[in-house]
Amino acid sequence: MVLIDAEIERLIALEKSVINPRAKKLEKRGSEQINYEAEAATGEKFRVYVRQNMRIPEGFSCGLLYLAPSGEPVTLTRYNGSDHEHANPLDGGGPMPAACHIHKATERYMQAGRKAEHFAEATARYSNLEGALRALILDCNIKGLSDNSPESQQLPLL
Repeated sequence: MVLIDAEIERLIALEKSVINPRAKKLEKRGSEQINYEAEAATGEKFRVYVRQNMRIPEGFSCGLLYLAPSGEPVTLTRYNGSDHEHANPLDGGGPMPAACHIHKATERYMQAGRKAEHFAEATARYSNLEGALRALILDCNIKGLSDNSPESQQLPLL
C-alpha cells in the first residue's frame, strides 16, 4: 500500500481519541512498551505506541500507526531517541549523527519499497521519552493521554 503525501498529512492532522488510556505495559525484547488504540470521528483507527529500551536511556521511541481498512498498519510518524545514527538514502548524503530525530511517512519512500516512515530529520524539540511523547501528542492531534496542555504532567509513561 502506498499513501499519497496529502493523505498522510490528513491522517496525522485528524483528531484522534485514545480508547484505552489505561493500557498495560508490556516487556518485549529488552524494552518496555505500551500500546494505545485510538479512533478518529471519521472512523479511522490508529495505534499510539510508547517504547523505552531498559538498558539504554537514549533508546526510546513513540509513534503513530494508521490501521488501514485492509488491516495493514502504516507508521505515519515516529519520534526516536539519540541512541543511533540515521540516513535518508533517497536524499543523498551520509548518516546524520546520533541525535533525537522524527521519522515521517512519505509517498516517495513508500513507492521506493522502503519503510513508509524511513525519512527522518534531527530535532531539538525533545531529549527524552516524555518530551517525545508530548511532541507526538501535539503534532498528531491525540486526545486522551493528557490534558493536551504544555503544562500537563499526567502523561502515562512507562
